[in-house]
Amino acid sequence: MKGVARGAATAVALGLLATGCGATDGAGAGGSDTLTIGITDDPGNVSPLTSLSKITSEMTRFSYDTLVGVGPDGRIVPSVAEKWTSDTLSATFTLRRDVTCADGKPLTASAIAAQYNYIVDPKNTSPLYGLAVAPGTVATADDATNTLTLRTPEPTPFLLRGTTQLPLVCPSGLAAPDSLTHATDGTGPYRLTEVATGDHFTYTKRPDYLWGPNGTGSAELPERVVFKVVSNESTRANLLLGKQLDIASVTGADRIRLSAAGLKAQIQRDPLGMLLINEGPEHVTADPQVRWALIAALDLKQLGAVASGGKGAAPARVATTMLPPCQADAVSGNTPPHDPARAAEALRGAGWKKSGGYWTKDGRQLSIVLPHPTTAGSQLLSAVELAVQQWKSFGVKVTRKPLTNGTTGEVLASGQWDISWTPLTLTQPDQLIPFFSGPAGPDGLNFGSIDNPEYKRLTGLAMAKPDLAGCDEWTAAEAELIKRVDVVTFVDMLSPHFARHDTTFAIDGIGIDPMSLRLNRK
Repeated sequence: MKGVARGAATAVALGLLATGCGATDGAGAGGSDTLTIGITDDPGNVSPLTSLSKITSEMTRFSYDTLVGVGPDGRIVPSVAEKWTSDTLSATFTLRRDVTCADGKPLTASAIAAQYNYIVDPKNTSPLYGLAVAPGTVATADDATNTLTLRTPEPTPFLLRGTTQLPLVCPSGLAAPDSLTHATDGTGPYRLTEVATGDHFTYTKRPDYLWGPNGTGSAELPERVVFKVVSNESTRANLLLGKQLDIASVTGADRIRLSAAGLKAQIQRDPLGMLLINEGPEHVTADPQVRWALIAALDLKQLGAVASGGKGAAPARVATTMLPPCQADAVSGNTPPHDPARAAEALRGAGWKKSGGYWTKDGRQLSIVLPHPTTAGSQLLSAVELAVQQWKSFGVKVTRKPLTNGTTGEVLASGQWDISWTPLTLTQPDQLIPFFSGPAGPDGLNFGSIDNPEYKRLTGLAMAKPDLAGCDEWTAAEAELIKRVDVVTFVDMLSPHFARHDTTFAIDGIGIDPMSLRLNRK
């Protein structure tokens, strides 16, 4: 899990933050059976094999199925696979025999096995390796019985649940991966039929689709779904009110006028306020007393309110988005409280003295380098500025290092930072492990050089238990990260997706559920 896994991690980390600068003019919603969804940016690449950006992931599910699905209650439900058996080392799936690709050819067990083995093969440098596919996975198939078996060399507690994150690509797309940049080749309910770069993407329904989660079909879905690039939030709100968009995310002040107009919203929850700590030996943050003091000097509640526009919520887990497998609270009561007096006491106990308004030790001024996103909107930037002011007032020199989607992975892997505002967006607690143990960058994902023995002990216990059986250990492990100030998480963003009165839909951990879309126009 070297450079490939690092690239995947960056995509996951930045998925929430990417806003880009796409078109700002409106286009009509395309007819009585066309549903138009506003998106903030052109994804640039819609291939499920190479892009893990949040926008791509939201669009990908319209054309690609997974082996199994996740129901509204978080339970695993049938999809392409109608039944299965699993433990921590293997999973065997019996596939439906009526599943076909968009070209009408059946999707076989051997075709799915080929995709898994493609991802595991190091020469393909797949960003899905280590995230959607566990390291060392071996896939075998029996087309006569229509069964697929996955085996892993090490216990993989969420082996079954992890298959919900791998979009299944049909053989012709797997044979020519570059062809999927602006096209689709899957078994999902829609296929991509038109691409207008920077403006819109049109998906057309497959009327023969019958193998959605729990056997749902496409009969009641809209004939077409158009993803319209509208980067300006006020413009998205205007287009919703003008009936030129059917669904769009609006998180700022414009949400007030949409609610006043009677538009209803579904809420998506994502990590927003998260601080990664660099504990490399050359960093002041290697000292646990300094880490504690730096966080206690901040008013995290105030920072969270500014970053979320007052619309956030306190997180219960580290880096996990909606419907986490383990839902117990690992955060509350474990984060350093806002207490500058105790923070100063902790620094003095670590040998620091305050002189000329700044803390110093052995002739060295207490200073930190703070990387932070620049593409997340004015609210988050205001929160970053407030954090800098609070640290400066406390006596800490802060050097800001602005990040872009393209530079975050490089900066974190370089180690040339102390505290980074970088929210990770993951779906399972085992996906945290490479970020908080193992090799540091550039050879691994442990960017902060974290070495937390209790975290490693607890995750070792959890890894031996299947799925939810290890939740007590997973929760305790995340709590250890918070207690030791290896990571700080203090606010989740609650992003409303508004819809016109004649449109209904549901939100899950990825975004809009395509099978939930309904148009009620007369």
